[in-house]
Amino acid sequence: MVEVADVVDAFDRAAERLRFPEPEHPHSYLVAARLHAFSDAERWALVVDTVGYNPRAANVVDVLHALGNCLVGTNETWTKRFVNRIDNFAEVFEDEPGAAWYRQVSLVIRGQSVPVAAAATTSPQNLFRLLTPQHRDLLLAEDPEVRQLVPADLPQVLRLDDWHHTALRVQPPSPERERRRQVHEILTRHTPPQERVPFEVRPSDIGTYQQIAQVLATADPSHYRPTLPGNTHWSNWPMSGAL
Repeated sequence: MVEVADVVDAFDRAAERLRFPEPEHPHSYLVAARLHAFSDAERWALVVDTVGYNPRAANVVDVLHALGNCLVGTNETWTKRFVNRIDNFAEVFEDEPGAAWYRQVSLVIRGQSVPVAAAATTSPQNLFRLLTPQHRDLLLAEDPEVRQLVPADLPQVLRLDDWHHTALRVQPPSPERERRRQVHEILTRHTPPQERVPFEVRPSDIGTYQQIAQVLATADPSHYRPTLPGNTHWSNWPMSGAL
């Protein structure tokens, strides 16, 4: 039997090790995201698919963040897989000092030629964001790619193309973390609750992931009852790719 507490604990431990997905990753300009939840009586897995333009990788990279107690190819409760999505990235831009000029050629994604109507001065991140929503599914992982991380016989119980995420602020357990937490409590003890900034924000503090943990523990998608609008569209995370 899967316990909700075990799922939530796995989320938090992944966040401590920077393994929990963040739409506003500083090295990647978010383009698209999707969440897959799988579960049965004894097993669970969560795969969060985030696609973004990563200048360091010189491509649009699909990062599949997997968490669970039955992940394929590992005994850990988390793993990642990285897939470059633009087959002809080297042909797309004319690099000059301080700028990358769009050559106005079609993008090749999974072997498919995709024309994009955009000016030569369009920034790379904005160019790739023009692919959504029409070509969103070309960028996101297909089922066989997801199943490389999750057992083939594990039922999918939930899929989300938009959900409410709160930016995480997590520190690994340590004596210094505990000291900082105590100082934070002293400094904020007289602050009105509505104005108080929490010391940390973990997945276990976020209603969305509390509900998803219940879905995973019970294999019952009815436990997902969002009270806040989804915000995983790239326009809601303007600092993604800022570094």
